[in-house]
Amino acid sequence: MNKHGTLPQAERLDAIRAYLDQHYRIGIEDICKLFGVTRDTARRDVVRLDAAGRALRVRGGAVLPPQSRQVEQYAQRTAASSAKQAIGHAAAALLRDGDRVLFDTSTTVLAVARATSATPLNVVTNSIDVAEAFGQREGVELHVLGGRFNAWQRSLEGAQTRLGLAQFQFDKLILGACAIDPQGLTCPSDEEASLKQAMMGQASQVIVVADSAKFSKAFMHRLCTFDAIDVLVTDQPPPAAIGAALEAVGVQLIVAGHTPAPPV
Repeated sequence: MNKHGTLPQAERLDAIRAYLDQHYRIGIEDICKLFGVTRDTARRDVVRLDAAGRALRVRGGAVLPPQSRQVEQYAQRTAASSAKQAIGHAAAALLRDGDRVLFDTSTTVLAVARATSATPLNVVTNSIDVAEAFGQREGVELHVLGGRFNAWQRSLEGAQTRLGLAQFQFDKLILGACAIDPQGLTCPSDEEASLKQAMMGQASQVIVVADSAKFSKAFMHRLCTFDAIDVLVTDQPPPAAIGAALEAVGVQLIVAGHTPAPPV
């Protein structure tokens, strides 16, 4: 049976890439079995991933690309769009001097880090780029979690990362979202979902940051329902079904440029 259900190609490509992050290689037959697609469709997916620099096409499937190619592609992705910059400023306004804050890994989370001006601040992250954003700032005590290096996301992950998290307690978590539908948040891999869940368990307040492109999408691995988060910061009002689900459990919705952040 198809584990992922029927996914649009863009979401299937994300899921294939997440599989590569964990297993290094994926075969054409693996793609067919995992996603319930034909061999021709699987080959087209591999071609698309190779052209985007997200995988290296090899005989019978694909492997992770050379690290230098991954870093180049990541640099292009981290050039923040105006929407992500707006989200970054809106979420940064929620941070207070002296907060203990855990920063997840995503380009939108990075935009929050770049926009943050609160000091003093205690920061913990598994993101190399977030660490660089805070590394030279006065008044910031920075801790970087250890673990297995993910070159595509420039982050640390795995069992060692989760063990490191257990040593801390946070006032706030800035959490990136892969996909948001009326049932909550999902991730393309169990590894990513597990790490994000561990992060949520260590924070008093969970602030999710996501641009509107994440709405009405879903991956196989359930991260959480909306009652597990406190705030969602985005750039456009969500679809009605998602908005109603957020309101039903009391999640604060902040639409950057539209909804004022709460007063200090």
